[in-house]
Amino acid sequence: MNKAFRSDEAAYEFYRRLGKCFGFGIRKGDSGKDDSGRVIRRRFFCNRAGLRERRHYDRLDRQRSHRPETRTNCEAKLSVYLDVVSGIWRVRKIVLDHNHDLTPAYMVHMMTNFREITCSAKAQIFGMQAHGVPTSKILGYMAGQSGGYSLMGFTKKDAYNYINKAKRAKIIDGDANAAVVYLEGKAGADPMSMARYNLTKDNMLANMFWADGGSRVDYQYFGDVLAFDSTYKKNKYQRPLVIFSGVNNHKQTTIFGFGVVLDESVGSYKWLLENLLEVMCNKKPSVVVTDGCDSMKAAVKSVFPEATHRLCAWHMEKNVTANVREEGLRQCFTRWLYSEMEIDEFEAEWDDAIEEYGLQNSFWAKETFQKRMMWANAYLQDKFCAGFRTTSRCEGINAYVKNFLKSRHSLLDMVKNLELVLREYRNNELVAQFRSLHGTPVMTTCLDPLERYAADAYTREIFVDAKKEIVGVGAVNFVAKIRRSTTMVYTLEEYGDPGREVIVLYDRVSRKMECACNFWRQKGIPCRHMFFVMKHEHLTRIPESLVLKRWRKDAKSLDKYGEITEVGSEVGFLLRHGALHAAAQWMLYVGARSPLCFTQALNGLHAMCQELDRGPESGGQRKAVDMVDLHDPVVAKTKGAPRVRRQGGRKRRCTRCRKMGHTKRHCNADQSFVSKAGESKDFEATNLGSEGSSPTERVRFEQGKKGVTGPNNLCAPVWLEASGSKISLQHEIAAATGHKETMEWETNMIRNTDEVIAQLMTDVTYLSSRLGSSFAA
Repeated sequence: MNKAFRSDEAAYEFYRRLGKCFGFGIRKGDSGKDDSGRVIRRRFFCNRAGLRERRHYDRLDRQRSHRPETRTNCEAKLSVYLDVVSGIWRVRKIVLDHNHDLTPAYMVHMMTNFREITCSAKAQIFGMQAHGVPTSKILGYMAGQSGGYSLMGFTKKDAYNYINKAKRAKIIDGDANAAVVYLEGKAGADPMSMARYNLTKDNMLANMFWADGGSRVDYQYFGDVLAFDSTYKKNKYQRPLVIFSGVNNHKQTTIFGFGVVLDESVGSYKWLLENLLEVMCNKKPSVVVTDGCDSMKAAVKSVFPEATHRLCAWHMEKNVTANVREEGLRQCFTRWLYSEMEIDEFEAEWDDAIEEYGLQNSFWAKETFQKRMMWANAYLQDKFCAGFRTTSRCEGINAYVKNFLKSRHSLLDMVKNLELVLREYRNNELVAQFRSLHGTPVMTTCLDPLERYAADAYTREIFVDAKKEIVGVGAVNFVAKIRRSTTMVYTLEEYGDPGREVIVLYDRVSRKMECACNFWRQKGIPCRHMFFVMKHEHLTRIPESLVLKRWRKDAKSLDKYGEITEVGSEVGFLLRHGALHAAAQWMLYVGARSPLCFTQALNGLHAMCQELDRGPESGGQRKAVDMVDLHDPVVAKTKGAPRVRRQGGRKRRCTRCRKMGHTKRHCNADQSFVSKAGESKDFEATNLGSEGSSPTERVRFEQGKKGVTGPNNLCAPVWLEASGSKISLQHEIAAATGHKETMEWETNMIRNTDEVIAQLMTDVTYLSSRLGSSFAA
């Protein structure tokens, strides 16, 4: 073949293209060098050349099954040499004949030689994966772009291998260390982000808490009500993930921070809450909502002693269902959880129910009553909970997090994917803020001034609730009005509930108002009784004292309601940061409408930043974090019964040759070494052990080449493990009969040695009668 190449790599590429056309793979062979070390000859072979070495078949420690045979000793090859005169590589010999079938054209793309993930494909995979797209969806999208999987240039397995390799490279110094370094490194882009962690005695990661700048700002505005819950199987160490959340001014869930704890002990939760308090500038919540975990309860009482601890109503109902059979008592519990009643009324109903259903000696009833101040609405109806009665928001977060976190994820993967969760929640908040700022609701009630003021002040979601109370004014009846100095005392009742009077106090000077129904205290929205008094007093605006700032459209703004904060304090910085972020949203929109506006906005921002940076308060340097020798945590033991399969199953044993490491399908043992049935004989040895041993133990005998058996179709054992000692029998039987193969007898924990030896002698006597004088000698 008169073919020349510029280099040996060009020759290799030519042979590779030839293989792709005809359907065979290639691999590089040996090479030769001259005295100066320059390569002067090369050989390239079919990838099915040669044979697998015999030593790979004879390994006794094999744990995995053999890979299918691919080598057929094919002699197809290309041999090239360097023409030292011209510097050109020429063909010395080429063999085109193969001793195997060639791969069809529609399968060639699966061969190793012709698979490669290009740099552009790697960049696309990395970009989509960084934004939470599952690998399977990425490959489906790329296959659609390419026109099919056969045109992608690589397989799914190649993509998964590339992704796993990239992930391992990121945590080469340890998963926990990589996660901590990543969180600390975020300070460059977000100086307000903070992370805390502690270690075990073995320098392994114990607990970790982190929150970015946006979460810290949200906590300053909406951290009056805090809920948290733990969820499992969100990382490969099975460490519980704790998510702290609350409610923003759009009645949406907002996330304040994340934590990973060593276990669900009081100490772990206490450490987490203490660091939350420190990161959030020591602002304590007024209400904390949990699912009733005793460890959480103790930690909340220790860190937030003045906060109201509310138990999840849904978990309480579930607890009642598990402990109470009577349907009437269950209905009573539902009323106690949600209905409005006085404390005396609740306690009287409780005593009556306990007596009616005979629960005077019930430990569950006594324990539940002791915790009544944390679940009964009679004790909680004057506490502002921002709509929290259950941890359903936490459960909703946990359910949503499942889309981003899997039990196989490392800590670094978990931290990065939780940022995607934050991004989604904050985008929902931005959409709700846009809806509130753009567009005016249609006025439909007769109290137009009050309704319009509510629409201007509240966000769209809160306005819907306020409008329901305005509409409810029609069901309120006037009973009496008394004047006491500047305070007007209104007595009202609702239509359909005569005799149940509600008292409303209104001070005409301070324009403050209070209602005995506690709706405003609990919801932060004026009740229908208050709106009735506003109508009766001919007010055209809702008193400012009744418009809770956390429900306003401008809840994160400081320009109107002048938060008086200490200059330079961290709390003031967080509030100012949030206000600037909210004010910058419109500038971002108008600045991106055209290239000219974009250039003007960008130049203006650069000039403004330079001017502000030269100001007297340019900020301080962030303290460096001292890194220690941080080790990865061990896999934690979660709640519930362990899953045996996940803890490691039994090793596979071939049912044909009885050896470990492979199955019957891949067994290469000679047929003559196994019994006619193709399997060794098993029997159940019942009650062989002494008292206390297992009632049924499994014993296996392997037959010899000619099937020499004793009574009960059992072969003579070569050795026996019993009572911790090893009883050895010599190989006279095998020597006398010419059998060289090993006959094994395996048993698990046989303790009654006398019975086994008696059985053994019976087998020997039987064999003696069969084998004659040669054995007796």
